[in-house]
Amino acid sequence: MLKKILKWTGITIGSLLVIVLVFYAVAYFNTEARINKVYDVKLDKLVIPTDSVSYNEGKHIAENRGCLGCHGQNLAGGIVFFDETSPLGILATANLTSGKGGIHYTDEDWVRALRHGLGKDNKSVWFMPSNEVCNISNHDMAALICFLKQEPPVDKMVPAKSITPLTRVLVYLDKFQLFPAEIIDHNAVYKDTVLPAVTAAYGEYLTTSCQGCHGAQMKGNPPHGDNEPPIPNISSTGNVGNWKDTDFITALRTGNTPEGKQLTDYMPWRALTFTDDELKAIYLYLHGLK
Repeated sequence: MLKKILKWTGITIGSLLVIVLVFYAVAYFNTEARINKVYDVKLDKLVIPTDSVSYNEGKHIAENRGCLGCHGQNLAGGIVFFDETSPLGILATANLTSGKGGIHYTDEDWVRALRHGLGKDNKSVWFMPSNEVCNISNHDMAALICFLKQEPPVDKMVPAKSITPLTRVLVYLDKFQLFPAEIIDHNAVYKDTVLPAVTAAYGEYLTTSCQGCHGAQMKGNPPHGDNEPPIPNISSTGNVGNWKDTDFITALRTGNTPEGKQLTDYMPWRALTFTDDELKAIYLYLHGLK
């Protein structure tokens, strides 16, 4: 009897191992195919300005679209999301300057990365939220690239990226968005200009980069990591729905909410340079989200 139990226990364990190995093999080859997929895209022919007005416009966009939050004030990157101790792999932001360890992009390379989420090889970049910035107007995109190109070179080597089997499984199960190129409409046509206005429509235009944390409808999300707070609902159904536009502006300027709370530093409010009119437009948009 004992021999039969041991036999069937061995068979069961062996079968489970085979199932796990087959599942991982499928996940591995699926993610490898997605990593190495070469996209055929038509790049917009943008004329990149070099004047100081465009530079300052581009800096303002970079501050409020999260570019500096991820790549640093000097754009040298190296901000680590996952390191060698992480079960997910190694992932750090790129050095966007032309210094040693930088990316050395042409105008077309910038368009390819920001509009399509693709590297020089036309394969998807990893983890960069190009899908949250690709929609900006041609004017704003050109200004942003103007700023990015003119920043001084910084010599900084960034760790080579890699992912673990766990990450492959999460990516395969669509539990981890690693490849922005997969969720971008590569045939989209973007407006030449989007004029600033104190409207909900302009507020929506300004907040696409907020969706990565707060969600597509700004309803919030679970914490990004251990010891981090939940990401709040900032639509009309959250606390923000009870605020006046002046309360909203004060919170984003000082970090102090009408409830007497302090905004966490996981929310990069200190880095935001939105004007009062831009914040009013964002407020109108958020209050329209039911």
